[in-house]
Parts: sequence; C-alpha cells; structure tokens
Amino acid sequence: MMPARLGADGAPPALPIGSLLLGAVALLVGAVWLLLNAGALLAPLNSPSMVAITHLFTMGFVGLVFAGTLQQLPAVMFVTKLAWPNLGYVTTPLLLIGTAAVVWGFAAGFEGALLTSGAAAVSVAWLLLLVQLIVTASRRPPKDPGSRALLISVAYLALTVVLGFLLAAARGQPELARALGYPARLHFTVGLFGAFLLGIAGSGQKLLSMFALSKGGAQWRVSMVTYFVTAALLAEGLMAFAHLSLRPLPELLLAVGALFQLLEVRQIYRRRLRKRLEPPIKRYLLAHAFLPLAGLLALLGFESAAAVSFLLGFVGLAVSGMLVKIHHHLVVGCRNAGGGRCLAVRLVASRLRRRGAVLLGGRQPTAAGRERHRRYRALRAPP
Repeated sequence: MMPARLGADGAPPALPIGSLLLGAVALLVGAVWLLLNAGALLAPLNSPSMVAITHLFTMGFVGLVFAGTLQQLPAVMFVTKLAWPNLGYVTTPLLLIGTAAVVWGFAAGFEGALLTSGAAAVSVAWLLLLVQLIVTASRRPPKDPGSRALLISVAYLALTVVLGFLLAAARGQPELARALGYPARLHFTVGLFGAFLLGIAGSGQKLLSMFALSKGGAQWRVSMVTYFVTAALLAEGLMAFAHLSLRPLPELLLAVGALFQLLEVRQIYRRRLRKRLEPPIKRYLLAHAFLPLAGLLALLGFESAAAVSFLLGFVGLAVSGMLVKIHHHLVVGCRNAGGGRCLAVRLVASRLRRRGAVLLGGRQPTAAGRERHRRYRALRAPP
C-alpha cells in the first residue's frame, strides 16, 4: 500500500500530481495538433511534423508521467525515504521547457539551436532524477526484480536523452557526426525498449500487483525481461559503434524479453484477489495485446507500423492507464492526509492566484482575496 501520508516518504504531493497533469496536457496538445494537421499522418515518419509529434508524445506525455511517478513510487518500492524530495521543483521546469524547445525545433525544420538547448535541459533533468533514484536506492538497496528493473530503466532513459543531445549537436557539427556514426537507431531502441518496456515492466509489476490485490508469486520473469532487453541493447551498441553484423539477434532478444513480460502480467492477473478490475487497470492490461501485434508487424517487414503499434498501443495505453490510477490514488491519499483537501496543492494554487493577480492586473490582492487567504492559513494551522 502507499504510505498513509503521501509526501512523508516521497515528494510533496503537489510535485507528482502536477507532473502527471502536465503529462496529460502534453498528450492533449498532441491530439489537438493531429486533429488540426491530419495530413501529417500521411507524411514519412522522419518528416519534421511527425518527429515533433513523436517527441511530444515520448518526452512530454510519457516523460512527464514517468518523472512524476518517480517522485512517489521509489519510496514505496524501496521501502525508504525519497532522497531530495524537493528536486521536482527543479527537474519539472527543465523537462517542460526542454521538451517544448525540442518539439519546436523539430517542427521548425530541425532547428539546431532549439534542439541542442532543449535536449541539454532534458538531459540535465533526467540525469538529476537518475542520481536521486540511485541515492534513494543506496539507502536500502532493492532486492526484488521489479525495483531493479525500474532503476535500470531510468538509467536507460537518461542514456536515451543524452544520445538525443549528441544527435542534436551532431546536426551542426559534421566532425561529431563522423565520430559518433550518428547512432539514431540506437537512440530509438534504447528509448523504446530500455526505458519504456523496462520501466513499464518494473513499475507495472508493483502497481498492478497492488491495485489488483495480487500478492506473492515468483518475479523471475521480470529479471528475464531485464536480461534479454539489456543483451539486445548491447548487441545494438556493438552494431552501431563496432560495425558488427548481428542482425537479427537484437530483434530476437527483444521478442523473448517481451514474451516474458506478457507471461509476468498473465501470472499477476491469474492470482489476483480483486475480480472486478477498474477501467485504468483494464487499459494497462489491454496495452500488452499490442506487444505481439508489434512483433508480427516487424516480422512481416512493416517496421514503421510495428513502431507505431508499440509506441501508441503498448506504451500509450499502459502509461495512460497508470496515469489515471496513480493520479486518483495520490489525490485520494492527499485528501485523507490533509483533512478533506490536498493542502499542498491548495497552497500552490493560492500563491499562483495571488501572484498572478499582481503580475497580470498590476494590483495588490483585494481585501476579499486577503480574507480568503487568511481563512486558508487558519485551516492549515495545526490544532
């Protein structure tokens, strides 16, 4: 179960809740963008508009949801206090600003300055989150495969954004591109499978077990997912930098890793005590139907369709399902801990209203506003 008082072992509730909401907003922006520019779906996947929308989905939606989850979930999985609980006040703006710059840079026709500056901001944010997670884990080293998979997935996500930064810098520096060999495929593979598949496998193992009341059972399948995905990424790295011909070894390793993830989810589902699952949990389970579909499309040679099936079908449904469930869980826990409403969120909203009135209206808060704030402060005062 989550801690009785959210924020005592994790970050202040406003941080994960805010990050989850920002991720949902990023998804909404991407959906509206596609509705207004439906012709972009007919363009190649490497066109500026499609690359921009893809990164809005991966960095904006998935990235912000993942970052918000990391402000609470590690304290639960590692059974310890989160290191630097206020770090989200630094990383969330970096992720938001950096993602906006990267998406704008791609949409503007691969604008080098925007891509480099945005990728640098996102890289700093994820490296900080990785260090925070490592320090948290060092206080009580994780012993279960799910916790270790979560830790490794964040390391892969940090590697993904650093590779993205190098790719962005290489666009304006041919000598760097020649030195790196421009490993765009490695960036793609590490992100989709190392970060997203392992992240969903690690965090999902804990969350699905908790929300479906499915305790106990062996977790060796999560370890096998980690081993096979890591072996596949190592093979991809050798192909990118040592120029070895190992195809189709990476694809086979990834297929076996995905199979073990399907088997793990099946075992959790079979031993659950809660027979009627909530819609967000059903959505998470439904997402796994797109794993074999993506594999089949890749086997038939439709690599672009396989990537879309994996990214939108598997990652999109799994992350959106957990987004709804985690957000609801955090808000309910926040209300229970705060005497009816989430006081941390109310404090942030109150300050934003007061400062926004000064900035936008050029006036000091009204007497009625000061009275409402006084009552709010009295409500927050300890009995």
